[in-house]
Parts: sequence; C-alpha cells; structure tokens
Amino acid sequence: MLTSLAALVALQSIDSAADASRRRLAELRKAEQAVDATIAAAKGEVDAAKGRWQEGQTARRALEKDVAGVDARLTRFDEHKAAVKTNQEYTALLHEIATAKGEKDRLEEQILVLMEDADSLAADVKRAEAELARVSKEGDQTRAGLAAERTALEAELAQLSARRAEHRATIEARALATYDQLLKVRRGLAVAPMVGEICMACHVRLRPHFTQMIRRNEGIVQCESCQRILYFEPATPGAPATEAGR
Repeated sequence: MLTSLAALVALQSIDSAADASRRRLAELRKAEQAVDATIAAAKGEVDAAKGRWQEGQTARRALEKDVAGVDARLTRFDEHKAAVKTNQEYTALLHEIATAKGEKDRLEEQILVLMEDADSLAADVKRAEAELARVSKEGDQTRAGLAAERTALEAELAQLSARRAEHRATIEARALATYDQLLKVRRGLAVAPMVGEICMACHVRLRPHFTQMIRRNEGIVQCESCQRILYFEPATPGAPATEAGR
C-alpha cells in the first residue's frame, strides 16, 4: 500500500477512535447529570415529606392553642355562675358553656385526626430518607465508576492525540488537506474501505475503472459518489461487510 495512503488509513482509525472516546465522555457527563437528578429528586421527596409532617404539627399546635382558649372561657363561665341572678342569665350562661364544650369537642377531634396523620407522615419521612440513602449510595458507586472510566478515556485521548500528530507528519500536504476537508464535511469519516466493488461509506457500486485503481492501493483515489478517500480491503470469507456509515 502507498505510504501516504496507509498513513491516511491509520489516521482515520485514530480519528474514529478519538471521536468514539469523545462521544463516550459526553455520555458520561449525561450519566453523571442523571445521577445528580435522581439524588435531587430523592432529596425533594424527603423535603416534601418533612414539610407535610411539619404542616401537621403546626396545625396541631394551633388547634391545641384554640382548645386552651376554650378551656379558659369555660373556667370563666364556671366562675361566673355564682354571680348569675336570674334564670334568663343562667340559661344564657348554660348555652355559652354548651357551645364552648361543643367547640372543644370539635377541636379535640381534629387534633386526634392530626395525631393519626402524624404517624403516617412520620413513616413517609422515614421511607423517603431510606430511599435517599439508597440512591445516594448507588449514586456514589456510579460516580466512582464513571470517574474511573473518564480518567481512562482522557488518557486514551492523550495517546491518540500523540499518535495522530505522528501520522500527520508523514502525510503529504495536499493529501492531508483533502483528508481534513473531507473529515469536516463527511461527519468524521474521510477514509473508507472498498469491499468488492462497493464503497463502504456510501454503499455505492463503483465503476470498474475506479475499482481497478483502488484495488492497487497505490494512490489517493476518491469515491465518485461521496468523495471519500478509498482503499481496497478484501472481503473476509463468511464475514459480513462492516458498515462505515454515510
């Protein structure tokens, strides 16, 4: 194979590997964001559960304060009994006492309901906290794995960058310029194999004249359809051709 063509093939392999590593790094960032979102949602559930429990406690204290006010009124009514002089006044006082006792019964019933709700709300808080602990632990483990993979990918990218510079230095300027332009306009794929008579990038069947030139691997020949630089790769018996993408 022509030296410059072999270098272009190797360069394409390096650039493709680097692109795959960069895509994976982007996936890792999304995975980390997903972990953060899951933990944030669990924290939100804890805060919401605690908020509902606290609202119940606040409402209960308010009702208990109202009960204390009613008890104070009942005490005054009892103290006022001795001062009542007429039956009409006594009847009115009894009505006030009955009304206050009815109000107290209603308030105490509401307090009982809130006390029962408090147990359920407290259980909700515990469940939410347990779920937060679980997702936080799993999140820490996931982050550790993602961090290790990121470190490996960054090291791999550094190695690929060094290898890329070495290969580029061996390629004739005109061929390299063609490669760079194709790499930009063809979504990262400038060099592709021809298998049989097919460009494995665009899957177009090439004319015999071109296939003969490409089979020799002795020059820079571009696909008539997609303009990518082609090289000949004999088909492996029994193995399906690998798609390089469009």
